[in-house]
Amino acid sequence: MKPDTKTYYDIPEDFMNRLKERGYKKVTGEQKKEFDPYYDKMNEHWCANTSFVNLWGWSDTFPVYCKISNGYVYLIQFLRTDGYPVASPFLGCYTKDGITEAIREIKKDFEYFEYPLVFMDITPWMLPYFTETGIDFEIEDLRELQDYIYTPEALWEGLNQSDDRYRYRYFKRRYQYETIELNSEHADECLRFMDEHWCKFEECSKCCGCLKQVIFRVVSKFDTPDEYGILVRVEGKTAGICIVSNRNGLGIYQYKNAVNQIKGINEYLLRECFERYLQNVDVINYTEDMGIENLRYYKEHLTSHYSLLSKYTLSEKVR
Repeated sequence: MKPDTKTYYDIPEDFMNRLKERGYKKVTGEQKKEFDPYYDKMNEHWCANTSFVNLWGWSDTFPVYCKISNGYVYLIQFLRTDGYPVASPFLGCYTKDGITEAIREIKKDFEYFEYPLVFMDITPWMLPYFTETGIDFEIEDLRELQDYIYTPEALWEGLNQSDDRYRYRYFKRRYQYETIELNSEHADECLRFMDEHWCKFEECSKCCGCLKQVIFRVVSKFDTPDEYGILVRVEGKTAGICIVSNRNGLGIYQYKNAVNQIKGINEYLLRECFERYLQNVDVINYTEDMGIENLRYYKEHLTSHYSLLSKYTLSEKVR
């Protein structure tokens, strides 16, 4: 493993004190059940970054703080890669009056923190609720931050393209394997797998934080009804893991890692999770490409029938 040369900023003590004074507390895995009713009230689907698995999973690099007020969950992330806090989308049922009141309150929070008000991961259906509040926002929509969205039918078509189908069938014929549904007992095995087959070969900076610890953290709490995953062993050794979520008709491929030298395992992981957990969702989110050319090519050619989900960044203009 090559050393991580990225700079990670410590959270200022004064900011932490002000967070507590404004009623915020750090998000933990135990809060998922508390958040679920607010996810259930969302008007439409949210982006992958807003899902609980993502918010909590990356909490070392992007720690999230929350409070519940005015019928919404307020979420503030501190971007340790950049050194400042941003607001995530509110969780709850969006109404014009409700969001206007929530934005007024969080604006006061950020003024108290002495940071400019910035929202990230605002999806197109949310955008009017923010722009009609009277606050003058600068709106940014970066191509590499957009999520890839597929219908189940389109993704299934992609998984059945001749090359993908061949590799999938090759894996099933060629290897002695077993497929196990993940639970919290597999956290240590996932940790060892990531250390052996990811961390030895990748620079830490590529992950923008420790992906190994993210997966360990998520799997260690793998006991909720809308998080699913499989662990595949080939000839008795861990060879791949895939984690998805499924809530309110939104399926998300959250994490997938495999021994790429095993031909067909990636196709097997995608297809097996689709068949087990995602066939009956409204849409499937395969997350962003992060500006990585090969990843972008793969997601664009998985099937020709996909759309891109914008995730706007809103920054209050300083007058």
